[in-house]
Amino acid sequence: MTARISRRTRGALSAVGAATLVFTALGVALPASAQAAGCETLSATVRNSAGLSGGHVQATVCINSASADFNDSYFNYVQDYQADGVATRAYVTTPGFFYGPLAADDTSTSDGQDIVWESTDSDVAWVRVWVCLGKTYPGQSGARCASDITYA
Repeated sequence: MTARISRRTRGALSAVGAATLVFTALGVALPASAQAAGCETLSATVRNSAGLSGGHVQATVCINSASADFNDSYFNYVQDYQADGVATRAYVTTPGFFYGPLAADDTSTSDGQDIVWESTDSDVAWVRVWVCLGKTYPGQSGARCASDITYA
C-alpha cells in the first residue's frame, strides 16, 4: 500500500512538473512566476480636495533588460471613485520619459478603464505609475496626484 501511494505521489508531482513545462513553453505566465520574472503590481490612490478617495490606478509592470511594459495577463486600470465631474487619469514616467494620459475614467459606477503601456526606451531603471485628478499631470503646479514605483 505504501508503494502505491509513493508511485501516485511521484506521478502527481511529474504531472505538475509537466504542466509547468507546457505553460512555460507556451509563454503563459503564472501569477507566482510573474513576480519572479521582474514584474510587480503597482497601485496608488489619490485623494480629492475633501480628503476622500478620488481615484485609483493599478498596473502590473514588468521590467527586463530591453524594455518595460504592463503585463496584459492582469487587469491594469484607472478608476474614478467620485461622481463629481472630475476625471481620474493614469500616467507613467520612466527616466527621461513621460507617457499619458493613458486613459481617463469619469464615473464612480464603472469598473475602471483599461490602461495599456509599453516603453519605447531600452534599459529602463525604474517605472512610476501615476493617478491624477482633473486635467493636471504629475509635476504640474497644483496637481493632485499619487504614485507608486518599481525598480529594475
